[in-house]
Amino acid sequence: MTRQSPPPQPVSARMSGAPRALGPTSLADVAALAGVSTGTVSRALTRPEMISEATRSRVLASAERLGYVANGAARALAMRKTRTVGALVPRFGGSSFPTLVQALETALAAEGYTLLLSAPDHARAQDPSILRSLIERGVDAVALLGADQSPSIFSQLNSHHIPFVMMWAKQSDQGVCVGFDEGAAAALVIDNLADQGHRQIGFIGGRTLDNERARLRFGGLLEAVARRGLTLQADALVETNYGFAEGFEAMQQILQRRSPVTAVVCGNDYLAAGALSALDRAGIAVPERVSVASFNDNDFAPYLHPPLTTVRVPIRAMGEVAARYLIERLSGQMPQPPALLPVELIVRDSTGPVPALVPKTSRTKGPVKRL
Repeated sequence: MTRQSPPPQPVSARMSGAPRALGPTSLADVAALAGVSTGTVSRALTRPEMISEATRSRVLASAERLGYVANGAARALAMRKTRTVGALVPRFGGSSFPTLVQALETALAAEGYTLLLSAPDHARAQDPSILRSLIERGVDAVALLGADQSPSIFSQLNSHHIPFVMMWAKQSDQGVCVGFDEGAAAALVIDNLADQGHRQIGFIGGRTLDNERARLRFGGLLEAVARRGLTLQADALVETNYGFAEGFEAMQQILQRRSPVTAVVCGNDYLAAGALSALDRAGIAVPERVSVASFNDNDFAPYLHPPLTTVRVPIRAMGEVAARYLIERLSGQMPQPPALLPVELIVRDSTGPVPALVPKTSRTKGPVKRL
């Protein structure tokens, strides 16, 4: 006796909640459930800016209900696009860069893009093979950290006609930057300290030789100190790697040198946290004897002892704006370069007025120059 197979189940029947026929859900299945054409489904998944938000939401809901998974490889071949954005961010040890990358990824994902992150150590960040590996994986665009890139980086991107943006950078002749004014950030700190009577300033910062952001931050500090007629004490100037331990050791060096500084500015909150710990261990009250200020406003800054005065820089906004710029470029637009993002001084308990009495022997000789 021959067993007959049941007739093929129409798409409409499969939508009713009955078990689906074997095999992957197709674009046509999603279109039938959403009540649109297959072309509309394709645009909803690949070029959402071309359709209304209501239609896109209906298509996405239908795709999710059916468990539809797009054939990314086939779509990439057809469109010559992978909807993947590469990010080249040197290996990070603190919370600033992960926050930046997370904001970039979240904003890209909201528009259907996937972030492919490469995080080499700083020594290899300029290696052309790092970027080449991203290009070979078919990224549609690239986000770089900083404008201080080797010529080969820009050459590769331009020769492959890959849109790119430089995050945490103020300006560059090579392309579009998303960042803030380090000089303005430094001015906020120095003006606050100067207004409270501080004249001798120390600085614990990153290594300026191979770190663009450290150079810009230190340069901004020098300009602000000169503008206010303050003294940046040579015996309280330390360049080091960014980290808690490095900040602790740097402050110990300053204390051992018996520097007359009444305020120390740190290049980031990690250095400041270590510096505060060294002062606490030495029995030096903050801010009664020494004020400490910093940059970034990391999430732990309010919980230090004492809570840290620091410049809040737009870490998350840089990632979001960079993503928006790349998305617009990939949709065929030519957006205007983003404006510099604002910074804000968050005054907490680690800074205060200059000590009323400082031993005369510790004062720097000579008049203080005021501009």
